[in-house]
Amino acid sequence: MKAPIKLNSITIRLILLSVSIILFSSFTQFSILTAYLRKDITKSTSIQLLTIANYVASNIDRDIIQRRELLKNIAKQFPQSLLHNEKELQKWLGDRHEINPLFSQGIAVINLSGTILGCYPQLASRVSISFKDRDYFQKAIKGEYAMGSPVLGRLSKVPILPMAEPLFDSNGKVCAVIVGVSSLRSSNFMEALYVTRIGKTGGLVVVSPKDKLVISASDMDMILKPTPAEGVHPQHDRAMKGFRGVGIDVNAGGVEELAAIASIPSTGWFLVARMTTKEVFEPIGSLRIFIIKSMVILIPVFCILMVIGLRYQLSPLRKAAQYAEKMSQGAIPFESLPLVRDDEVGHLTSAFNGVLSNLLESRAEISRLAITDKLTGLFNRLKIDEVLQREILKSQRYNSKLSIILADIDNFKCINDTYGHLTGDKILVDVAKIISSRTRKTDLIGRWGGEEFIAICLETDIDNAVSIAEEIRTKIESYTFDIGNSVTLSIGVSTYKFMDSIDTLIARADSALYDAKRSGKNKVMIC
Repeated sequence: MKAPIKLNSITIRLILLSVSIILFSSFTQFSILTAYLRKDITKSTSIQLLTIANYVASNIDRDIIQRRELLKNIAKQFPQSLLHNEKELQKWLGDRHEINPLFSQGIAVINLSGTILGCYPQLASRVSISFKDRDYFQKAIKGEYAMGSPVLGRLSKVPILPMAEPLFDSNGKVCAVIVGVSSLRSSNFMEALYVTRIGKTGGLVVVSPKDKLVISASDMDMILKPTPAEGVHPQHDRAMKGFRGVGIDVNAGGVEELAAIASIPSTGWFLVARMTTKEVFEPIGSLRIFIIKSMVILIPVFCILMVIGLRYQLSPLRKAAQYAEKMSQGAIPFESLPLVRDDEVGHLTSAFNGVLSNLLESRAEISRLAITDKLTGLFNRLKIDEVLQREILKSQRYNSKLSIILADIDNFKCINDTYGHLTGDKILVDVAKIISSRTRKTDLIGRWGGEEFIAICLETDIDNAVSIAEEIRTKIESYTFDIGNSVTLSIGVSTYKFMDSIDTLIARADSALYDAKRSGKNKVMIC
């Protein structure tokens, strides 16, 4: 017959202790997990937003460049005789538009007084319209390509983007201007802006800092609206001044949002991919509800299983206590207590240690991968930034010497295009090995970018850093790669100066690197 469970029994106390520990650790871990998840979700979402922003920005940049090139090609092919033959001019423009209809609102030829000579499609009210006051027209008649400010079309009444290219006569003088007009909402222009949605509430916005104007947006109500006044939206203010990247800020509507900002180089515009933080962190709220529901169900089940399990596990102790009690009462002779069982604690400890060992190995591997470039095996930018920050603080405090070497493989794009990316990857690996072999054990080597490498030289002045860089450059120049010995490096070197930051130290090395590029490549320059 099983003994009843008493309220002061070890079984009850262990169950209550276990439940208390579970509740405390669960809430503690959830608090820590929430903070970690916010950080991790912010990081992963930032990467995704920046990827989307760069992708859409590159598509828009491509659309702009395609239209610019098309307009230039049309201008080159334009027969001067058509300036005096409206019917033939319209037909000629129509043929070009049908072949490549990039300008959804049409193409027009305008004389120097701002009047349309001919256009396609034909505009019934064009006679009364003058383009003399348009910025793009004034620039084009001076002999330059011009992209106008986005405006509401006077005829189409939709947001448009005009582009203008001068037409030259046989004497090289501007005789007319050809203008192509695209609707900002056409299917073949900025299409990615309208089809790319970010979550439930997120969207995309294109802004012209020069015009202080919202060019286009996923939210149609924002198109051609002025940008927020300075001071209303701090991150927007930073973007207007050139900031590109990701950050969290409260927008002009008072809503906190995560936004990624990317440049559209051909226009001077920038694109913002944005998403409210409420939506970003929505999975954390769902996880909280799930954990609470799970605990409500699992704790009673746990208590039942604890009762059953502890009664079974503690039964040998009860039997041993019964034997001892009987011996103390004289019911049985004194003798060794029965060996309850060969305890499994030793085996469990060994098994736990095996699991822990595997876990530590996995953690070490994850930590290594987190700071290592997968292709070359060198440290990645995350680790480089960490070391640079630490060493700069050390240099500031102890006045120790610190130099960096920034190296870039010359003409690497041509290598990839000519020999393929697998060969390019092999060259990156070989270059990484050579750089590692030509630096000291105290130096830290990393992959800075696509084909860029960085060496952090501790306790090294500029002269010694240049010597190391020159040795690396010479070795690369003389090394026989799979494509021969045509691989070279351009290298920039900088050394720590008082009150330098990571950005200023890197910027000088980068400037020296580009000086080396501009002066013929395969050189070491300092800044």
